Amino acid sequence: MFSPRCCYLLPALCVMLWAGSVYAYDDSPFMAGGSTALDLGHYSTAFSYPNGDHEAHVDRYGLTFAEPVGDDFHAMLVGGYLALSVDGDPIASAQDYSGRFLGLMGRYESTEGDYLNFSAALGYTWHDVNGASAFAPSEIQWYETWAEAGPVLSAGPWRFVAGGYLQSFDGNETDGGAANQFRRFTAGNPAGAYAGIVYYLDRTGSVGLYGMSGARQGVSIVFKREF
Repeated sequence: MFSPRCCYLLPALCVMLWAGSVYAYDDSPFMAGGSTALDLGHYSTAFSYPNGDHEAHVDRYGLTFAEPVGDDFHAMLVGGYLALSVDGDPIASAQDYSGRFLGLMGRYESTEGDYLNFSAALGYTWHDVNGASAFAPSEIQWYETWAEAGPVLSAGPWRFVAGGYLQSFDGNETDGGAANQFRRFTAGNPAGAYAGIVYYLDRTGSVGLYGMSGARQGVSIVFKREF
């Protein structure tokens, strides 16, 4: 299992790669095309099993590709590597899981305001992780629906975002070996809030730091290049 502290090593390298292309920010509009983003994060959320809620800890290392599909609308493909551990579960707490995730998302962000705008997003993501121990091999899958909305405040090269989100997911854990059981789970908590700060290194490259509370508690760093 990767430690959350490892999430900050790769971002440092990315900043170094971008440093050679950074130039002074001016008041020109940001690029309004597609983008590619590297998202490194850690969060905890409750998996609600038949025997109660168990805290799940997730490390995500993902890429996002976005393309405009209309004025202020983008379609996004997300995917990457996933690591998982679950507290107090008879099988899942005894081993670490790793696997992948893949999803689609649509995002709206208004561009009419000079300083204040609004953004909203809706996404659907599949997660699949596997673990193995001397006791039992196990697989955990879940399908997540995510929705968020909130204001975006722009000030020079800075952007400040905040808002609320809803998450809903259905999943299952399949345990082999001596355990030989199948159990379903859902989201233990559906709602929360987020906040973030984004700095544009130049007109197309930015670094963002985001935090979440409520249903999902954690942080993420996002490196984004627009084109």
